[in-house]
Amino acid sequence: MAANRKRKVDNENRQFNDDWTVQYCFVQQHTNVICLLCHSTVAVAKVSNIKRHYETKHRDFHNVVGDERTAQIESLRRSLNRQQNIFSKQTADFSVACEVSYEISLMIAKSGRPFTDGDFVKQCMITASEKLCPEAVRKLQTVALNRMTVQRRISYLSAHVTRQLADKAANFVYFSLAADESTDINSTAQMLVFVCGVSSSFDITKELIGLRMTCNTTHHTDFVKVDVS
Repeated sequence: MAANRKRKVDNENRQFNDDWTVQYCFVQQHTNVICLLCHSTVAVAKVSNIKRHYETKHRDFHNVVGDERTAQIESLRRSLNRQQNIFSKQTADFSVACEVSYEISLMIAKSGRPFTDGDFVKQCMITASEKLCPEAVRKLQTVALNRMTVQRRISYLSAHVTRQLADKAANFVYFSLAADESTDINSTAQMLVFVCGVSSSFDITKELIGLRMTCNTTHHTDFVKVDVS
């Protein structure tokens, strides 16, 4: 019985009535019905819910009538819109700052530079901005590029690339592996493993899938012993 009642309420077409703005100081913002006086929302856009909220919490506003009421409601509406716009702008700025942080972290990873270079890059950007475009300084200051953040960004990007490659590899019809030798800055021998695969739609993928240090020698038997799992 309770389930049937819930479905009935959910399926009812609750339409916001514009007259409620003047009568009860409520407006509709997207899917929410918001009180202009306290910015509370009601769960269901039903006149009984809206009227109950207004009469319970804002009874004093009932004394404001005529042109004064219309003017105050319009002022409250503009104030709410400004707050919504500020919040939307802050969200957009944060999204852009996060994107910049990821892109710079990717550049640091590709260049093989230490994670701590993120702080140096940020300071360079702020210094240049103070001379060239002072209005952008505040936005640049919100870009997170400290060592731990850069490390997390690179780890996330690495995991994302790994997942993409695994998804592609699952669709390989044929594939081959190739191994090569390289050395790091300490002249330590490393084995590089590459894969070349083709899917049923003839999409060809060539990627580095593993890197492992070998022993002091680079004989072919050393490569065979390396665990690349």
